[in-house]
Amino acid sequence: MKYVKIMPEEDLPIGKSAIISAGEAEIALFNYKGKYYAIANKCPHRGSPLGEGRIEEGIVICPGHEWRFKLESGVIPTYPVKTKNENIYIGLEGESGNIAYGKIASTLPSSLKFSVPTIQKPRNPEEELD
Repeated sequence: MKYVKIMPEEDLPIGKSAIISAGEAEIALFNYKGKYYAIANKCPHRGSPLGEGRIEEGIVICPGHEWRFKLESGVIPTYPVKTKNENIYIGLEGESGNIAYGKIASTLPSSLKFSVPTIQKPRNPEEELD
């Protein structure tokens, strides 16, 4: 699996989240107590964006109907996250093992807004981890 550079760690302070577009999927990236978690951004109940929810004691609370999911449980599809050289990388693979590339950053609530880089082809091999 290849890891794609998402953003510098300083762009995602503790307690904040970002919504990343990867192909047709959206990923909610959270910084909870200095550790990064990436999960599918869609609540299985009604499809609300989990990246706009809040975290309490390691549990993401859906902004739509207050459904709750542990960040580490695997109930919601997860993505592996690594850090290197003060940057955040997410392991992304599409169908048949192809890497999924992002399109545009989603609109975030004003309390969560910050710059989210767009990931597009061609990619820079120096910004990937094996």
